[in-house]
Amino acid sequence: MNGITSPDRIGTSRRRLLAGLGATGLASAWSGTAKSATSGLTVVGTNGWLFAVWDRTHDLDTTQVRQTAQVIAQATAILKSAGIDTAIMLIPSKARTYRQFLPSNTRIAPEVDRRYSAVQNELRRPGVILPDLDTAFRSRAASTQLFFKSDTHWTPMGAELAAIEVAKAVGPTLPRSNLPGTQVSTLVNKTNPRGDLVRNLPEAQRSGYSPEPYQIREVVMTGGQNALIADDTADVAIVGNSYMEPRYGFQPVLSNQLSRPVALYWKPNNVGPFATLLQYVTSEGFRQQRPKVIAWTHLEFDIPGLPTSSGWRQNAMSTDKFLGDLRRAVGA
Repeated sequence: MNGITSPDRIGTSRRRLLAGLGATGLASAWSGTAKSATSGLTVVGTNGWLFAVWDRTHDLDTTQVRQTAQVIAQATAILKSAGIDTAIMLIPSKARTYRQFLPSNTRIAPEVDRRYSAVQNELRRPGVILPDLDTAFRSRAASTQLFFKSDTHWTPMGAELAAIEVAKAVGPTLPRSNLPGTQVSTLVNKTNPRGDLVRNLPEAQRSGYSPEPYQIREVVMTGGQNALIADDTADVAIVGNSYMEPRYGFQPVLSNQLSRPVALYWKPNNVGPFATLLQYVTSEGFRQQRPKVIAWTHLEFDIPGLPTSSGWRQNAMSTDKFLGDLRRAVGA
C-alpha cells in the first residue's frame, strides 16, 4: 500500500505555486523580513537555520483556516459513517516552532500563532481524533532538534515524537491486535545531506551549509524478514506526504507504539491531502484491507488550503467533488 518511492522535496513542489507571486507576493508572505534575508524561496535565518518562504509568518486568512478545518471535519464524518475512524496529524510549522532562529526583524503575526489552536477547536468540536503535536513540539524543541536546519522536513526525532503522540491518541480506540508491531533498534547515528532549502540559495552561499548529523531508530529484521509486516495485515493506515517518507521513521515507530502493523500510503505534498486521501480510498490496497483507523497528515503551513487551492495544481477540485467522491469510494 505504499505510495511513490522517489523522495518528495516540498521546496521543489512549491516552485510552480510561488512562481507567480513575484517579488510583491514573496514580500507579503514574509512581511517585515529584510529583502537580504530572503533568497528566492529560502529565508536565511540565524545559526545556520533556513526556512521556506511558504511557511508564512504573516498574512493569514482566518476565514479560510476555519473553512478548511470544516472540510476536514466533514471528511472524517464520512469516514466515520463507513466504520473508519480518523486521526488528524497536524504537523506544526517549522518557522513558528523555531521562531528564535528567524531573521531578527521577522514577526510572527498573532493570527499565525493562533492557527494551530484554531484548527484544534474546529476539529475537536465534532469529536475528531487530534493529537496535540504543537504542545509536544514546543515542550521538546529546545532539548531536541525536531526539524533539520537546512531542510523543510522534520528530523526522525521529530517524527518519533509525533508518532508517540499519535499512538497515545489512537491506541485507546483500537482492540488488541493479534499481530505484532514493528521492532525498532536503539538510536543510530547518521548524517543527512545538505537540505532541500540549500539548493534555492545562490551558489556562493551553499558551501556554508554542511550535512547535518541526526539519530534514528532502524527497523529490526526478524527471521530474515522485514519487520514492517505486510500491508494486507494492517488495520491502521497512514495517509500523508513526504514527512511520512520511510527515511524519517514515522511508520515503524507508530507501529511499535501501537503494537500492531501499520500501512503507509504517501504522495508528494503538491498532490495535496485531499487528492491523496481519495487516491488511497480508491486503491487496491484499501479495497483489500479497509483499516479501522486512518492517520491523515496535514501540514500546518498548508492551512488554509481548501480542496480548491491552486497550490494543488491539477489535483485541485471543488469541495463538493472531494466530499462526494470520498463518500462514494468508502460506501458511506
